Amino acid sequence: MHNHSEDSTLSFDDNKKTEKTLSLEAFRKLNRSQELTYFLGCDLRKREIDGLTPFYLPHILSYVDEDLSFVLAELKEKGMCGNF
Repeated sequence: MHNHSEDSTLSFDDNKKTEKTLSLEAFRKLNRSQELTYFLGCDLRKREIDGLTPFYLPHILSYVDEDLSFVLAELKEKGMCGNF
């Protein structure tokens, strides 16, 4: 008599490796944030701090914040990043 257990039964789905990847939108937002912060860093190194600098910084940093928040939320949703 054969002894069958539930653990010894495998379906095709059990053998599939599910690959978790970022969405195209998240990838685009990461690239935009990287390019924006690179440009900002280069610009701030070359520019004298004047009256215009404080006006554009909050706008640029808000874009970076929105993009990174979107990507982090997606990573958490897909289980690719824990909640700390």
